Amino acid sequence: MPSLLPLDARVAVAGQLQPGDMAGIAAAGYVAVVNNRPEGEAMFGQPRTADLRAAAEAAGLVFLDLPFSGPRATPEQVRAFVDLLSGQPGPVVAFCKSGMRSALLWGAASIASGRSLEDVLAAAMQAGQNLEPVGETMMALAKAARA
Repeated sequence: MPSLLPLDARVAVAGQLQPGDMAGIAAAGYVAVVNNRPEGEAMFGQPRTADLRAAAEAAGLVFLDLPFSGPRATPEQVRAFVDLLSGQPGPVVAFCKSGMRSALLWGAASIASGRSLEDVLAAAMQAGQNLEPVGETMMALAKAARA
């Protein structure tokens, strides 16, 4: 299982997960998994979303598919992430190829929920994710998600 990098008490990010990782994620106390990778994103060994979903659900995890490329998340995806967090009693793992897209989505959702950009940038940096270059993107997504 790849390293889970906690961004805050509710969300950790990771690089590509495999179906075999889901039982360990559930055993670690996580209640949901969010996929931010598009299907077939030119990476050898990337599992099919359907296989990830089946393994997550078999492990008792909620599975949310919110794929996007680069920093191009949508306000609807930010709202869906906020809704997932508000509807789940425990922590969530979001993943993509490296964790960066997932961190961006978490950042926009956090700002949309009232956290400051500075707090989001500091928390992400502590987890090894530099969101400074996408700060304006996160702010715009958060604003659009609140509209």
